[in-house]
Amino acid sequence: MNAVDILVLLAIGGCAVFGLLRGFVQETLSLIAWVLAIFAIRLFHASVAELLAPLIGTESGAAMLALVLIFGVTFAAGKLLAHAIGKRTRQSVLGPVDRVLGGGFGAVKGLIGATLLFLAFSLVYDTFYGSAARRPDWLSDARTYPLLNASGQAISEFVAEQRSRKPAEAGAN
Repeated sequence: MNAVDILVLLAIGGCAVFGLLRGFVQETLSLIAWVLAIFAIRLFHASVAELLAPLIGTESGAAMLALVLIFGVTFAAGKLLAHAIGKRTRQSVLGPVDRVLGGGFGAVKGLIGATLLFLAFSLVYDTFYGSAARRPDWLSDARTYPLLNASGQAISEFVAEQRSRKPAEAGAN
C-alpha cells in the first residue's frame, strides 16, 4: 500500500463517515440543493441582473451580484431544509437505516471524488507525456489503481455517451 492508496481510502472513508453522521436523507437533499441552486441561476439570472444593473452601475457587476445572490439564497434555503428534515429523520425510527445508507452514499461520493482527481491527473499527465505513456510507478503500483482506472473509464464512457446523444433523446430521459 502506498500514498495513493492511503489518500483514496481517506477520501472514501472520510466521506463515508460524514455520510454516516449526516444520514442519507440529508445527503440527498443537500445534493438536490446544489441542483436547485444551479437551476435557479439558469432560470432567474437574466431578470435579476437586469433589475440590479441600475443599482450597481455596470452590467458585469450586476451579473456577478445576481449570480451570488441567486445561488446563495437558493443553496442556503435548500441546506437549511435538508438539515431540518435530515435531523428529524435521524431522530425517527428510521434513524439507523438513514445513517447506514448515508454512509454508503458518502463512500460512493468519496470514490467519485477520488476518481475525478485521478481523471484530472491523467488528463494533465497525458497532455505532457502523451496518452501512450506509462503511468508513473507510484500510481500504477497502487492497489487502488485498478479501481480508479475502471471507475474513471466508466465515468468517461458515460460522459461520452451523453454528449453523443441527440438533444431530443437527452431530454427524453
